[in-house]
Amino acid sequence: MNNCSLASMAPVKLCLVLAASFLLSMQSASATTVRVITSLGNFSIELFDDVTPVTVANFLNYVNSGRFNGTLIHRSVSNFIIQGGSFSFDASSRKIVSVATDAAIQNEFNVPNTRGTVAMAKLGGDPNSATSGWFVNLADNRENLDSQNGGFTVFGRVIGDGMTVVDSIAAQPTFTLAGLTDFPLINYVSGAIVTSNFVNIAIAVEEEPAPAPNYFDEVTGLLRVTVDAGTLGLASMAFSITATEPNVVVQLDLSSVEVLTETVAKIATFDAKTGRLVLPELVVSGEVAFRNLSFILSDTEQLSFTLESFEKI
Repeated sequence: MNNCSLASMAPVKLCLVLAASFLLSMQSASATTVRVITSLGNFSIELFDDVTPVTVANFLNYVNSGRFNGTLIHRSVSNFIIQGGSFSFDASSRKIVSVATDAAIQNEFNVPNTRGTVAMAKLGGDPNSATSGWFVNLADNRENLDSQNGGFTVFGRVIGDGMTVVDSIAAQPTFTLAGLTDFPLINYVSGAIVTSNFVNIAIAVEEEPAPAPNYFDEVTGLLRVTVDAGTLGLASMAFSITATEPNVVVQLDLSSVEVLTETVAKIATFDAKTGRLVLPELVVSGEVAFRNLSFILSDTEQLSFTLESFEKI
């Protein structure tokens, strides 16, 4: 963790570079995230709503209809992919059954098939044949999957430490079952297969967490802050970024100010005597990225604040 200050020219330059990197980061819409619950642990997938809207809408239709719940990871190829979304196990008949599918969708290949990305399965020789089947890339499969059958549409990526769960699934032994090769099974050697032998999955859309008290809004490009101004009271407000060189400067949008009645943890503070605004933490893309950001009121007429220092996580 590096502490930046205005004590010397070198830290000043570092502060500017680091500040610009987070304040001017990609301002895309918030992505939908789904949680994949499996027999061997859970992981989350961030969906590329803007890049592959047709594919994401199709995938979410299966999620929201519940058709992915009770499905299986039915294919696992070492150092290549794990695949699911197409079959479930009927315990009463002891048969592998197919998921009810909607009409196939238009291919939207845009993103390379690198490790951790999630893509749609489809029929050979038909780029526009994807329905419910999906897979996670275990390796960099660009050379193979990006150049055949119109390119396999990547519509999301495993986030956080989710690939540890994916790798655990990929480590299971595989068998040929119901005519399907490379079928991963858990704690199985031979004989009758039961539900617990499968890598069973369910998928649900994750609810958006409550916003942090101080965060960078990637949709609007605004710095949203909750402030305790002492005798002046509590309020939430937004700052626009008006400059990054030679100093990072933010300007208060008066129309955004909302008076609050209760304080929150990690609230920012403003000292009217010194004109200093301090943010204990700043969240970027859902994670704490900076601590102890200090801004000084540098233009009282424009309500502009200049970044003095911060600590990068």
